[in-house]
Amino acid sequence: MGVNVSTEQRVLDVVLSFAEDDTLPELLRHVVESACELIEAPYGALAVINGHKELTEFGGHHDGQVQITSGDPRSIGVADFLGAPIKVHDETFGNLFLAGKQEFTAQDRDILTALSTAAGSAVGHLDRYEQTRKREVWLRAAAEVTTDLLMGTNGRDALYLVARTARTTANADFAAVVLPDQNGDLVIEVTDGGTYDAEGMRVPKDGSVTYRVYESGQGECHDEGSLAAVPGACAIVPLTVGERTIGVLIVARPAGEPSFDDPDLIEAFAAQAALVLEFTRARGDTERLAVLEDRDRIARDLHDLVIQRLFGLGLGLQGLTGMSGKPQVVERISGFVEEVDHTIREIRRTIFSLQEPPSGSTSLRGQLLNAVHESARLLGFEPDVSLEGPLDSVVPDQVRPDLLATLREALTNVVRHARAKHVAVAVSVDRTVTSLELMVKDDGRGLPLADDSGGVPHHAGGLANMAARARRHHGDCAVDSIPGAGVSITWFVPLVLQEAGWR
Repeated sequence: MGVNVSTEQRVLDVVLSFAEDDTLPELLRHVVESACELIEAPYGALAVINGHKELTEFGGHHDGQVQITSGDPRSIGVADFLGAPIKVHDETFGNLFLAGKQEFTAQDRDILTALSTAAGSAVGHLDRYEQTRKREVWLRAAAEVTTDLLMGTNGRDALYLVARTARTTANADFAAVVLPDQNGDLVIEVTDGGTYDAEGMRVPKDGSVTYRVYESGQGECHDEGSLAAVPGACAIVPLTVGERTIGVLIVARPAGEPSFDDPDLIEAFAAQAALVLEFTRARGDTERLAVLEDRDRIARDLHDLVIQRLFGLGLGLQGLTGMSGKPQVVERISGFVEEVDHTIREIRRTIFSLQEPPSGSTSLRGQLLNAVHESARLLGFEPDVSLEGPLDSVVPDQVRPDLLATLREALTNVVRHARAKHVAVAVSVDRTVTSLELMVKDDGRGLPLADDSGGVPHHAGGLANMAARARRHHGDCAVDSIPGAGVSITWFVPLVLQEAGWR
């Protein structure tokens, strides 16, 4: 290089000092000021070419500055100037210009070349450092979310945690978690930040970037003004678990703020958050299942052990009434029998409540149990109930009203006509999950025989209604009656046809 020793040392000192700058604007201004000072040029500027080929000016520290508005200083009337490109990873990052000196020498050109080369290296190192720092910030955020979720944060609190962490880590103004509802439509489940409340709003399908990201599993970043609903820059990334997308995470900045340059890091955070959300959801389902199984065991023990013993005790007490000739003793024993019957009814109510979901929601099982319990007041005793199979999850919504109506009508018929002392109700889904069956059986008088039926039971209007409800869903209703020995009603609906959409 055609420079003297003292100048070489000064250039080396300046090049080494570039490593002390912590931010890109600080480094670029340092480069311009150092170039002006070493080459003794009154004016200097560094035009940075960003992703949109726009130019950013960093002026020198002397009495004036050249305002670069295009890649060529001659376009603004500067005849004598010196320029050198700054390259980062073999790509042009910008151009360093000096002007205002009476004459630029070959030594000036060598110094500017050395400075621009060193500046490119420093920018590359600073860029790698910044990327590493951002990655560490996002990894730390993902670790904190994972820890909080595994420590017990769940439900909507877990979603708020993900949205809030994403917003603060991305230096954003607004964040939202969008999830599909039971119909598959995307709904803004939770939001954090921003000036408006969008929670509960449905996302339109037509032309929606959110839907496109959800369906493709590929994140997108948009600059200021690219989306009508977001005035500033935004990043929309999928919440993915393996190859399955469970939702979308949105972060946005207000107008005038820089665009997102780290979509990969946001996507990695979203994937980690989605995995932990899915894990906590599965853990919650497991815990709820354990509670239901435990409650079912308790209910079964109460029914099979406690009620049977109380029932035996009541029968024994009733037997004692015939052995005593004293009216006061008989009266007291009868009172004890009534108390035992009352206790049995209370325990059965407890069994019904134990078989309800912990959330208290009106599940199909709960509706069936409530219908049976309501009939007990009119019957004078509690019917025996058996519920088998995944009733809550596989019985279609369109079948449930007819199932409940059939059960109520069958029990009403028992109350009105049967004079029964015992009723059994069984609702089941078979092991192949292909059929739903309701059976109501009593030990009453049986159906009356029609005069011209040759001994065939007469089907009243209520039974015809039950059969019509079954046929509505491609099923059937069978009635078996023995005079003086009761009636058995079997109501059947195939589930496969419901799933196939044959309505």
